[in-house]
Amino acid sequence: MFLSAIAGICLANRAPDFDPLWRTDGLDNPESVIADGRGGYIVSNVNGGGGEANGDGYLARLDAHGRPVEPRRWVTGLNAPKGLALADSRLFVTDIDTLVEIDAESGGILARHPVDGARFLNDAAAHDGRILISDSGTGRIHLFDGETMTLWLEDPALAGVNGLWPEDDRLLATTMERGEILAIDWHSRSVEAVAGGLPDADGIARTAAGGYIVSQWPGDVWHWVEGEAPVHLIERQDPPVLMNDLMIAEDMVIIPHWQPGAVSAWRLSCSDDSGLTEE
Repeated sequence: MFLSAIAGICLANRAPDFDPLWRTDGLDNPESVIADGRGGYIVSNVNGGGGEANGDGYLARLDAHGRPVEPRRWVTGLNAPKGLALADSRLFVTDIDTLVEIDAESGGILARHPVDGARFLNDAAAHDGRILISDSGTGRIHLFDGETMTLWLEDPALAGVNGLWPEDDRLLATTMERGEILAIDWHSRSVEAVAGGLPDADGIARTAAGGYIVSQWPGDVWHWVEGEAPVHLIERQDPPVLMNDLMIAEDMVIIPHWQPGAVSAWRLSCSDDSGLTEE
């Protein structure tokens, strides 16, 4: 038996402490970050406008402490790469209107999968070996099963859909236009708004305790427990430090900052022992 203070295991009605750990500068409009399965991280770098097909986008790697791994531009020749997802030995990245498939070991591009009618592909998430993709430009979610790309869901509630978080019984999605967190049933594909008041919502990830960390790209970070109002962890700053598509690794939240071109890591913890749980 031990007392655990990791990943926001706090009383349901209080937000965890959120303390900076490290920050890596020198990136180019980083948008998304994912664990590489080998102890480090992969970061997508748009390197230009969000919808600009300039071929200058790239993926970078960081080690476990946030230090850049050479070569600094690991995968190149991309167009505004954003969302990242890993499935087996394949890495997938959204690229405006295409899903790019990459060998996760070598970084070699294996295939490019066009998405019919896509305007602004954003997040990507793996679920049961399949890849879900949000299109913020059309309010759609697409699905790639390894061979075929299909339209999985189109609904007015998905206007400005951005971050995706798959769970056993549902898919959570953030929306920029409505500022909502949506719960989508896997089987019926019914859509329910479970939180609101978050315009320009971006990333979402679940903590070990069952709460969620949610970012708004203009610079806010929230802790949200379902059924309760979100609680601010970071408020937007001037000059802006944008908060994009985040991830959680144990007790760390890692967040790319499109501006000023950096990635930061923060530790989640509880300062009050009364909020800890025994295990």
